[in-house]
Amino acid sequence: MIPSSLAAPPRLRILYLNHARFPSEKAHSRQMAEVCAAMVRLGHDVTMTVPTAGRDVPLDPRDAYGVFPTFPVERLRHFDPWTTLLVPGAFKMLVGTWFYRLALRRYLRAHPADLLYLRSPLLLRTAVRSGAPVILELHTLPRRGRTRFVGLCNECRKVVCLTSPMRGELASWGVAPSRLAVEGDAVDLAPFVSTPSLHEAKLMWRLDPVHPVIGYVGSLVTQDTIQKGVGELLQAFKLLSQRGVLFRGWIVGGPAGWAERYKRMALELGIASLVRFEGRIGADEVPSALAACDALAYPAPRSDHPYFRRDTSPLKIFEYLAARRPIVAADLPPLRDVLDGSVARLCAPGDPASLAQALEDVLKHPQEAQTRVQEGWQRVQTHTWEERMKRILILS
Repeated sequence: MIPSSLAAPPRLRILYLNHARFPSEKAHSRQMAEVCAAMVRLGHDVTMTVPTAGRDVPLDPRDAYGVFPTFPVERLRHFDPWTTLLVPGAFKMLVGTWFYRLALRRYLRAHPADLLYLRSPLLLRTAVRSGAPVILELHTLPRRGRTRFVGLCNECRKVVCLTSPMRGELASWGVAPSRLAVEGDAVDLAPFVSTPSLHEAKLMWRLDPVHPVIGYVGSLVTQDTIQKGVGELLQAFKLLSQRGVLFRGWIVGGPAGWAERYKRMALELGIASLVRFEGRIGADEVPSALAACDALAYPAPRSDHPYFRRDTSPLKIFEYLAARRPIVAADLPPLRDVLDGSVARLCAPGDPASLAQALEDVLKHPQEAQTRVQEGWQRVQTHTWEERMKRILILS
């Protein structure tokens, strides 16, 4: 029987069933590492299973992501379609997942666990059929197979939705509300406790020490192709420059191909001299990069994509709050679980003029901005990885 309190003995043996290559450059890979490390810090025995998928890479999460403590990662050996030309590219993921499920069934029979934790519906049936209690953490909802998916969710001990809109939609599908919880992503506050001052951080990153720096720190796209609003931010920079607002823009993140695309856009807008593109940086560099900004921007396009209407709970927002810098953010429905006007200056998604006005207000009214910063710092205390996982692992 699983204890109702996470802190209560005995410690749980938890298997985290990873569906993808690990480690990787994807944000979800880091998120899974943070979740597992937090459960270890809370006193549990955690092992992550991963599929055989292409080139073997070192599996120590501490080396890959700087998370502490580390935890064992078991690569389950099975047929790997990425190593042969016999499986067409369009079918490699399907075939690889099928063989991974077979390997996973064998592993689960030989390694009984108190709890199975996963974030991919691809492995849900395998996990549920094992007979062990299951927690499913959802970052999006499947587009097909709704009836079977709902049935499997109702067999889970808990289904964690990243946002309230996601929970509402899943409940409307027929998942029992008693099984549903809402928990966004989170942040490790330790690296942010003793960050350098604004001036010191600007010197570290060789930024203009005179003009206010408006920063964007994070991936430029999601799911490889969905733009996250950097184009709208550049258009807002153009409007600020036309109004005579003194500032410098700093775009930190990749992929490199998208950074080059946005560099060309800045050139076309005539603001190339005002915007610096840093490229992707390491996770350990993020706190000092955020500390170097006078304001932090979270733009978004005008879009009905489920990512923006239902699913997004970006790591970036929690890092922004932890950095104790003024935030300007697009008012997206899934962000309202965390952000409101008391912690961030909100603007209309996909509206460069609204974004520019919000940025100008933050720069011109520093006392009001600082009040929101302090409120944001208090709020993020409940959004650490440990606090998040404590709430999730209470199964009563």
